[in-house]
Amino acid sequence: MIHSMKKGKTIHDQRYQSLISELAKERIRLSISQGELAAQIGLNQSDISKIEKYEKRLDVLEFSMVLEALRIDENTRLQQIVKKFTGFPNE
Repeated sequence: MIHSMKKGKTIHDQRYQSLISELAKERIRLSISQGELAAQIGLNQSDISKIEKYEKRLDVLEFSMVLEALRIDENTRLQQIVKKFTGFPNE
């Protein structure tokens, strides 16, 4: 299901904030530091901190790299988080 967007910054959207929160929890669960994640995706640690505090928007390419860093291919919990956020596949 694709949601209609209200005007305003998507960074303040509850769905976006929920996704970022879940990604941060997953990073912590996997014992990956902000610095380690940043190094894997070409950002610096302060960028990851700002993303996790909803001060910087995670763009779609960074999102893809975060998913790879959090091992989405083998990470069923992360797969469910992404499915819930995107609504795909709609089962």
